[in-house]
Amino acid sequence: MAGSRQIASDMKKAELDSTCAATQCKRTWGCRFSATDAVALSAFGAAGAVLYLPGSSLWWVVAIAAGHFFLFCNVFRLVRRRELIWAAVFVLNVTFWILLGRLDCSNVMACQLPVSTGVIAWEIKATRYHGIFADRLNPKLGDYIEGRIP
Repeated sequence: MAGSRQIASDMKKAELDSTCAATQCKRTWGCRFSATDAVALSAFGAAGAVLYLPGSSLWWVVAIAAGHFFLFCNVFRLVRRRELIWAAVFVLNVTFWILLGRLDCSNVMACQLPVSTGVIAWEIKATRYHGIFADRLNPKLGDYIEGRIP
């Protein structure tokens, strides 16, 4: 029984090592843009247009989400946890203004831009930062690219 646990443990470790090795050789830095990103931005654009055409005043919510999706995923390349923090604050922000009966793009942006700036600054200060200008902003970029920083 103990022998089979050891074999299973060794197999799991080998699997993790191979996964890490595969991840290490694929690490990149800087801006990125893929076909998936183009599809996502197109979908956001279509959703915004569908809301805008009948005169809905909520089209800008989609535009803000799409713009931040692009900034966070492609330009600054935030870790998921920071993206989710931003998203939670955004939902709370919009909800707050709805409850006050004063939902307006300028109100939401006045509260959200400091959050956006904060999560971007938080990411740039991280040793794993690999977004735009990472070669200038992150002295440990080489360690990240080579896999020494998770």
